[in-house]
Amino acid sequence: VDYGKVSYSNPVRQNLFTLQDCRDEESGGGGKLKAKAAAEALHEVAADVNSKAIHLSIPMPGHAETDIEKLKATIEKLDNLVKECDVVYLLTDTRESRWLPTVMAAAHNKPLINAALGLDGWLVMRHGGSPSTSSSSDGDDEDVRLGCYFCNDVVAPDNSMKNRTLDQQCTVTRPGLAPVASSMAVELMVALMHHAKKEKAPAPKPNGGAFAPTTSGDDLSACALGVIPHQIRGSLVTYTMMTPTVPAFSCCTGCSPGVVEAYHKDKVEVVYQACKSLDGSYLEGISGLTAFRAAEASKLVDMEDWDDDELSM
Repeated sequence: VDYGKVSYSNPVRQNLFTLQDCRDEESGGGGKLKAKAAAEALHEVAADVNSKAIHLSIPMPGHAETDIEKLKATIEKLDNLVKECDVVYLLTDTRESRWLPTVMAAAHNKPLINAALGLDGWLVMRHGGSPSTSSSSDGDDEDVRLGCYFCNDVVAPDNSMKNRTLDQQCTVTRPGLAPVASSMAVELMVALMHHAKKEKAPAPKPNGGAFAPTTSGDDLSACALGVIPHQIRGSLVTYTMMTPTVPAFSCCTGCSPGVVEAYHKDKVEVVYQACKSLDGSYLEGISGLTAFRAAEASKLVDMEDWDDDELSM
């Protein structure tokens, strides 16, 4: 699924595209449609691959939609694709473009592998599935639902493209980053599918920084292929990786119970309002994030009333 065309910056860092794709005459000017080029390349690599190109623009928070019928058709098509698949790979460019697939994967309890690139760093992570089939973060380590891409945020996704120059809107990244991140994303998915709990597989417990290339047979976070981290964060500056674990945030704008329940109730209305809300207040409201921030701000106000004697105690 993609809405763009292959440009000259793509082939050097994404091996599904070639220079010929950048000057495709059938596309009516510019490069070949990315979805079509990728689907055809996959078939050339392995003839038995069942690949299909879907030219589709993903609705995004902060990007107002005026054509309701077109929006409804897009949501229904994308929702059906998520329901029918075994695994969702989320590889889009902007933060806000990752929101709707995240909500859909949580709503339909689908495994989702997320990969994001910076200039010289990358993130590969797995989302924790539906909040309706998981315990809260207060449960045992093996039962805690893992967080999604938005669980670390205390603000809703909005239009990250506005008021930015062209170079700021593009993902400028070192050429070797995409192959490293994509290979990690594939291996993470394969390992996850070998675990009995699939997307509910627990993350490995911290080992005090010790290097542990093997796991014990009773490690609940491991499968036949080894441990299955929640996140893999790599850097080409230091040539290192780390594997942090983040539990799901109860007020997350992407996978919280409030957002997923609202999506189940009326998915078109939720997406329309999220796109219409230019300041993110709609998602922050239904997720409980607005109330959460107000409660935390109140605690800070209470702390200001403490005197030195109380603090010393």
